[in-house]
Amino acid sequence: MPRVSFDGFKDPVRRPRYIIWTGVGVLVLAAVMIVALGVTSTRWFCAEGCHKVQDDTILAYEASPHSEISCMACHMPVNANPVVFILHKAEALGELYLTVTDNFELPLNAESEVGLTMASTQCTQCHNLELRPVTPSAGILIDHPVHEENEVTCGICHNRTAHVENFELTLKDPNTGEPNRKHEDFMSMTACFRCHTQGAKSEGLKAPGTCSACHTPGFELKPESHRADGFYPSGHAELAKKEQARVAKASGEGTGAAEAGEVSSEAASEEESGGHGEEGIGPSLPKVETINECSTCHAEKFCSDCHGLEMPHPADFTKEHGQLGKEKPQTCSRCHGNADRFCDDCHHGSELEYESRDTRPWLQAHPTAVKELGAETCFDCHDPTYCAYCHVNGPEASRAQQ
Repeated sequence: MPRVSFDGFKDPVRRPRYIIWTGVGVLVLAAVMIVALGVTSTRWFCAEGCHKVQDDTILAYEASPHSEISCMACHMPVNANPVVFILHKAEALGELYLTVTDNFELPLNAESEVGLTMASTQCTQCHNLELRPVTPSAGILIDHPVHEENEVTCGICHNRTAHVENFELTLKDPNTGEPNRKHEDFMSMTACFRCHTQGAKSEGLKAPGTCSACHTPGFELKPESHRADGFYPSGHAELAKKEQARVAKASGEGTGAAEAGEVSSEAASEEESGGHGEEGIGPSLPKVETINECSTCHAEKFCSDCHGLEMPHPADFTKEHGQLGKEKPQTCSRCHGNADRFCDDCHHGSELEYESRDTRPWLQAHPTAVKELGAETCFDCHDPTYCAYCHVNGPEASRAQQ
């Protein structure tokens, strides 16, 4: 193994040359590092080097109000000392490796981790809120000082301000082949309810959810969907079911959970926002897609108070709903119209894999079904003597025996 010799520094004759060439080497190395650090800090290197294959991200940056701002202004700690600066560069080399080996994941910064953990100083180095007038959308009240007091950093709300995805994404994940997807935009009411709540404030992140807290007097509180024709009574139920299914899917729950209504913004917040953690409150917040939009205006008991029973129906509702239907048929009819017909369509239709083509009540139409399907399926619910008892004693006597 070759040995590095420093004997030249001991020799008075060769010492000047050693010192000169060593100095030249140090200067060349320093120049290379300075140039390298400068080049890798340019927008060109970020866009054409590290993230060239992630064109959706670059296009989103170019479509944003920050397109003329250097990437380093946001992605490098403010007033970073040389050591932090170099370490940050060294850490970023991993991204360059993933790009070269075509082993990166999409979407980049999938859950907006950068925004959730970014210090507000990254924004306030340019945006001085003491001097700059804040102009929220019409009808919206935003109290920035209150948010700041509660450690709500800028990126927790303004996560996509420098990467605006107002176009169709075209890339696919090189590992899975799945199409790239757009990020959740935290500048939405559902995103606000990661912290705000319609319920009583308790431990953790529970900001007020009253309308007057964030909306000006006279603001139209009813959303467009609620003003559409057909919203009530049938339309609102379909919207609620779709929202429950969406939240359940985003939360990793099964379809049953969606039907049971087991996922809510408050439940998600209770489970996922235990503490602030070392990086502030951002990482402890529930995902925006797990927030039920209905719960941003309505407390959970709103549906139950109106319907007269627990809504959405709990998971075990099918086991006990028969007795409830007998006791409160008018409650069922409020949503399902003709209760008898609705029950028949399920119990004497889909449950039997039989599509009734008869508009008559089931009592009059069931002979046709028995003739086509046989009577075996009847005994899944009815006692074998049920048919004989009804045919001999009449339907009223039969109902009394149920």
